[in-house]
Amino acid sequence: MKYCSDSTFHRICFCVLTGFLFLLAGLRTPLGIQLFFIWLFLFCIAIEAYIDYRFMILPDEILLILLLAGFLNQGMHFNSFWDAFSGALTGSLLIGMIYILSKGGIGLGDVKFSAVLGLWLGISGILVCLAIAFLSGGIASVLLFLSGKASMQSKIPFGPFLGIGAVLSMLFSFRILSWYWSLFI
Repeated sequence: MKYCSDSTFHRICFCVLTGFLFLLAGLRTPLGIQLFFIWLFLFCIAIEAYIDYRFMILPDEILLILLLAGFLNQGMHFNSFWDAFSGALTGSLLIGMIYILSKGGIGLGDVKFSAVLGLWLGISGILVCLAIAFLSGGIASVLLFLSGKASMQSKIPFGPFLGIGAVLSMLFSFRILSWYWSLFI
């Protein structure tokens, strides 16, 4: 496989993390086709985040699987196609603007990844996902810079942070939004 690594430690970490995510989703969702789609979503997110972390690339093959499964999931569960379309458009436009304005500071793969995540998460979910991604990515960047492990010219993959945001949004979006709005009401 093109993106295989011979690091046993990375494989173990990937398997443990994915297993934990599957367990967490299984505790929150009854056994059935919806859980299968959530597991597929989580597995593809984990693969994308891992490959981007290790190789700084987001493979289109996994994004295509996520895209097709997202359409199938939307159709099977009669979710709002407008919400899915709005989420995909919002994700791609927001990250797309950063892609254009940063002149290579963020990759085209991140734009595509955000669009596919928006399809799955809808408009409110992609906004939660992006907020978490920017917050966690910013904190990690500052910590790497302060520790001397990164400089202002260093490139840090954004896919893992989009993955963190997507997972938290998929599993806890309602709670996160309720907490956020409670700060103002």
